[in-house]
Amino acid sequence: RPNAGRLRCVVNGQIHQQRYSVSNSTILVNKKKDALIIHTAPEITADFLADIAQLGVPVKYIMISNEQHETHASAAKDAYPQAKVICPKVSRELVSQCVPVDATQEDILEELETDFGFVKVFKADDNVTATADRSFLVQLYGDDENIKKGNNCLFVAQCGYGNITDFNPMFALGGFQGWFNRGRYFRMFYWSFTNCANHAMINPYWKRMVNNSDNLQVAIFQHGNPIVGDDTKEQLFKFYVY
Repeated sequence: RPNAGRLRCVVNGQIHQQRYSVSNSTILVNKKKDALIIHTAPEITADFLADIAQLGVPVKYIMISNEQHETHASAAKDAYPQAKVICPKVSRELVSQCVPVDATQEDILEELETDFGFVKVFKADDNVTATADRSFLVQLYGDDENIKKGNNCLFVAQCGYGNITDFNPMFALGGFQGWFNRGRYFRMFYWSFTNCANHAMINPYWKRMVNNSDNLQVAIFQHGNPIVGDDTKEQLFKFYVY
């Protein structure tokens, strides 16, 4: 996963990912040629906007999926005023401080299903979302029936949560993170600790995706390129077990 340079990944003409330095954002294009931006980058860059323009499709949704990166969300809304800004329900209050939120992912699930084929929006539990500056995991994938059939399986992971284990005593200190620069230095230690602990255990959400990833079509990560293809399961396991 390079730290510099500009990469583009196109999967079946539907998924486009741009990477600028250490920043990622992903564009999903549905069959009706509307786009959804999964905004996982610290900022929306001019190059990213230019790449979207080259696709020649209107942006229908802007998904602000990570509370840690909400401060730059207004740039995307300024660029695409017609787009709906959506975020997980747990994030609405915080994200709304930076950009008006039209709806939560949970509230417009029917639209996401119709436009992009998602049949389930799943988030990490409250114990996880309350830690590490309330950055959290977002998973968009098919329900159990569809996973077995290999349908609608898209996995979107945010900001380091592959390093969180089932049980971690560092959760107890999560409440202190807001006292010091929103916990950014604290998180450096936090992630270092959990990364080491990850030798022994994987978060149950990741574990579930690894176990079901034979039918997973695409896995998109904030700090890395999409994992696609028959070796998804093996790569996911290697990615999260150090």
